[in-house]
Amino acid sequence: MRIKNIILYISSLCLTLSSCDSDELLKVNENPNVATSIDPDYLLGYAAYAWTGVRTGGDLYLPVGWANQAFSTGGNAGWGYAEDRYDISPFSTGNTWSGYFVSVGNNLNIAIEQAESAEPKNNNGAAQCKLVLANTMFENTMIFGDIPFRQAWKADEFTSPVFDPQEQILNDLLTMIDEAIAQIDITSVLKISNNDPYYKGDMEKWIKFGTSLKLKILMTMVDKDPSKASDIGALVNSSELITLSADNFEIDYYDETNSENPKFKIFKNYAGGENPWVFANTIGFTFMEDRNDPRISIYFDANDNGDYLPVDTATEAALDTDANLLSSPISVTKLWTADAPDLILSASEIQLLRAEIYARGIGVTADLNMANTLYKAGVKESLVYYSVSETDATTYVNGDLPDISTMSASDAEKEIHIQQWIDFQDRTLEGWINWRRSGPEGSEVPDLQLPPGAPAGGLFRRYTYPSDELTSNKNAPSGAGDLKLHDNLWFDL
Repeated sequence: MRIKNIILYISSLCLTLSSCDSDELLKVNENPNVATSIDPDYLLGYAAYAWTGVRTGGDLYLPVGWANQAFSTGGNAGWGYAEDRYDISPFSTGNTWSGYFVSVGNNLNIAIEQAESAEPKNNNGAAQCKLVLANTMFENTMIFGDIPFRQAWKADEFTSPVFDPQEQILNDLLTMIDEAIAQIDITSVLKISNNDPYYKGDMEKWIKFGTSLKLKILMTMVDKDPSKASDIGALVNSSELITLSADNFEIDYYDETNSENPKFKIFKNYAGGENPWVFANTIGFTFMEDRNDPRISIYFDANDNGDYLPVDTATEAALDTDANLLSSPISVTKLWTADAPDLILSASEIQLLRAEIYARGIGVTADLNMANTLYKAGVKESLVYYSVSETDATTYVNGDLPDISTMSASDAEKEIHIQQWIDFQDRTLEGWINWRRSGPEGSEVPDLQLPPGAPAGGLFRRYTYPSDELTSNKNAPSGAGDLKLHDNLWFDL
């Protein structure tokens, strides 16, 4: 089966797996799968596209992008005021919760069980599914905080799974990653290949993904748990990290009906292929303009005058006297294209994390020269990934890009965080996670301010729990229904 056909296969698989039954969606611990003999190959393919649908869809990607000020709604001249003022629909939180737990997590768990119980055992297939599960549950806890994990997907034992503390979950995920990497046998022909939409069964790349994911999770934890610094120091120069874009962990889409990128399809289906609702935010645009960043013309569309005009958060987009937009939308012809992949973990992300490690001296001796080298490498990987030519990218990082080796450690760290923000323009979940860990509350980069019209209390830091989950699970945490969007998670200082 060709990888792109998995997208079409999902609809037929949903008829076989009752995980697509809407009555079951919010019941995390019920086993919605009545078919228990489906090949793990198909289950990974299904879970992969279900996951990317959650990540890039209208219930997570857009609300997080607006609420975390990665882009702007344009107010009544664009999308209207809602998510930019933290008014996030309960359908968004409910669909996100069920997507991660049921459509993705449950099917991956079944795939792992079947791969490990097969004769002969498919250790590589189990490892592939464990690594995807580790990434999806990392995202899930970054969105909701404490979630069911150890008792999830075990309906025979636990009808009401306990919500595990975020710190415990993150440590469990590190253990899962180590187990998965140890399971991999690159010489074995037993693996998931046909419906592996990431690496087509290349297990050496799967090891790089697992190692890189481990570093990312450790960096998310280290400010709250400084003991993780030694693990970070042991990984920072590993040859098994993703440092080239050829090894990026991403999922492809295609310029064919029913196979397009979900972001593209939103505008294809509801706006005639135009983008009248999502605009460049002044914060990120100013960072890029100040640094003469060549990604401006890729991320955003100029207006009819050839100018780029960003929009402040929770503010009206600019119109001319004929009601034509003057503000710059996110580009649907260069960034949100039909065949744009869902980039999940990238070389640019890892290189910038490595730069941060050396700038801060996390588990290593601080070295701003090394930090500068890695910082330039990360920015260059991002530029080339987003279609800046190799020559122009090299010229830019050696010319216009600031030299952080001449800065103080704190200024160098800030410059790295700015480049992480720019790199994550099209990856709103990753940008939101990185922003929350970029400094103690009030010292994050960028220095976001409460949007006009948003409720008092603080900036956007979490999704609240779906009400159906809280009422159906007797082990839901006491007071969970009183949590607010501005409440900190464990890792968020």
